[in-house]
Amino acid sequence: MIGQCKEYLIQKLKDAGIKSKVHTSMKTLEKSNESHVGAVLFEGDSYTRSGSKTIYVDQEGVKRKRVKVFNRKTSFMVVIGEYEESKCESIFESFVALLDRGIEIDGNFTGIEVEDADWVDENDSILKAKIAVQVKITFDGGIYKDSALGTMSELEQTLEKE
Repeated sequence: MIGQCKEYLIQKLKDAGIKSKVHTSMKTLEKSNESHVGAVLFEGDSYTRSGSKTIYVDQEGVKRKRVKVFNRKTSFMVVIGEYEESKCESIFESFVALLDRGIEIDGNFTGIEVEDADWVDENDSILKAKIAVQVKITFDGGIYKDSALGTMSELEQTLEKE
């Protein structure tokens, strides 16, 4: 899930107007001498128990039950730095507008939430950019367990045998 989410964010940054290489680690971001910069930094994963269940029919027509064992929240910090304030704001607004409500990962919908955005100027930043914005993006998914559902006649046959 982490790799798919990271690639999704990198593509959206490029679509929004980041033309340079998108950094994926703080180390390479700190070493960057560019004033036009973009980064997707993994921040963390958190899990909580769940138990929600869904019944669905798969492609072969078999009835199945999917249990969400854990809710999973995966967070990234997206950084956009630019020499001009107006250009930075334009790229940021384009990036946020390009984000979908969610994406499909392994056949499951994973929601996307945009959280706090912090704006920093050149005096408060490690970057060479005159102004930068960092925004927290959280992917809200889960860990699932599937099982086949038997029909009522199969259950009755099993009970008769016992």
